[in-house]
Amino acid sequence: MKLFLAFTLLALTATANPNFEKIIGTNDLTTVAADGSNIPVYLRPLIDAFGHMSMGCTATHIGNGYVLTAGHCFGADENIMKSDDCSDTTIEWGFREGLTPYMVSTCVALVAAQRDDSNDWAILKVSPVPPVAIAPDLQRRAIIGDTITIFSHPEELPLRYSHLCGIERVQHQDLPLNAFHHTCDTNPGSSGATVLNIVSLKVIGIHDGGTTRNGGMNYGTYIFNSPIREYLLDLGF
Repeated sequence: MKLFLAFTLLALTATANPNFEKIIGTNDLTTVAADGSNIPVYLRPLIDAFGHMSMGCTATHIGNGYVLTAGHCFGADENIMKSDDCSDTTIEWGFREGLTPYMVSTCVALVAAQRDDSNDWAILKVSPVPPVAIAPDLQRRAIIGDTITIFSHPEELPLRYSHLCGIERVQHQDLPLNAFHHTCDTNPGSSGATVLNIVSLKVIGIHDGGTTRNGGMNYGTYIFNSPIREYLLDLGF
């Protein structure tokens, strides 16, 4: 897609410009060891569900070959894109420090994608199907005070762990008011990473962006009470 080239150029510009960094306070991003030995034991079984996308975003396998990421990675706008071709997109799974990705999948369909004032999401179908998946939470909307974490590929690096962070009450003036605001550290390339609830270990949202202005804050799209939930229910989740 021509839109991929446009996004790649934007990502490169963002990487070169420190104003695009999404580090909130101290940089907590930690390189995940090849075997996951330097992250909490309860999170280690999940790390093979995260993928590095060829256009520079982060993806997560949620089951049956379906993958979540951000809509802006595909140039989406307020009109929901459906059943688009994405065959020039590949995803490396298990891209960690000192480890060759264990699988490379091709996107066989962009099921749906959208980016508007409230939502920034995409659902893909890929093949081959990764063996590890993280279920989306379709029963509960994330709330202020929830403890969360993010695994992503900032600046297209091997997998990074943001440590534990939270959904915040602060509504940052530079960010969408209908999105949830969080303090997990990210950087360009983290777009599309799923946000995990530490208690349920389910996906509660998709990280979309942020700002370091005026104290800094990051933001994401809810799974619950958003179009994502309806599409996932239709897909059998």
